Amino acid sequence: MIELIVSDMDGTLLDENMEIPQANIDAIMQTYNMGIPFVVCTGRNYTEAKVKLDEAGIRCPIIGLNGSILFDRNGQVEYEVDIDKETALAILNKGYEVGYYMEAMTSKNVYSSSLEQRIVGITELIQSLNPDMSVEEARTRATQSNEVTTIDFRDDLRTLITEEGQDIIKITFVDVDPENTIKPLGEEIKAAYPDTHVTSSFKYNIEINHADGTKGIAVTKYCQEHGYNIENVVTVGDNFNDLSMLKVAGYSFAMANAEQGVKDVAKYETTTNYNAGVANAIHHALELAGAKN
Repeated sequence: MIELIVSDMDGTLLDENMEIPQANIDAIMQTYNMGIPFVVCTGRNYTEAKVKLDEAGIRCPIIGLNGSILFDRNGQVEYEVDIDKETALAILNKGYEVGYYMEAMTSKNVYSSSLEQRIVGITELIQSLNPDMSVEEARTRATQSNEVTTIDFRDDLRTLITEEGQDIIKITFVDVDPENTIKPLGEEIKAAYPDTHVTSSFKYNIEINHADGTKGIAVTKYCQEHGYNIENVVTVGDNFNDLSMLKVAGYSFAMANAEQGVKDVAKYETTTNYNAGVANAIHHALELAGAKN
């Protein structure tokens, strides 16, 4: 039997227009009616995720920021796993030293070091999902998107800690030449701060959380606290920040558009995100579970 369905958002639940396809909505509602709950597990923060879910009429718990924070159905924080303040400051200091674009996430919001760079990053994401779209159209969509309009921009992200006393949950670096810039930086950070976890959700980024703030740990904890058998849980993802939750679930699905390393870990493969891959994974999992009974 299937007890719980957990899905990533970008590149998974969301299509090329960063919307939830109707087929995915229908499949989720079908399982709701069967008594099977749905949880989003995403690199996004609450506001970024909730906007998309509200548009689709889906109300569910949100495991955000790569597993480092859990919001219940009403948006209340149930737990969060922060990066040590000294470590977060050191990482941000390094970012300013080398000059890379950065974002810092807290339980309150996503904070960006540059509005223009945020727009550029979202433009590149939209273009990667829509190769035939012009740069001008992609930029217009990016500028008007919730991924830009809901973000808070700061001249110095370090003031979130030094002046506001906020706890940093996740730090993201973005660069157009990641193999030669931010990925080596990520390795440097992992070596210097072993209590951090460095992963990626997009070709041009690295994401830094506390070592205990992973999707796999979060899904396992959620199952333990709500009485679900992890062997009866479906997880669906497409990128490297999804690996840990794909490893722990009994029914793990990689999107057809997933990175090869993700496909190598998942037990099953579904269709692409623009072909309602989550819906396909849900139906496939129900068939597999039925065959076992």
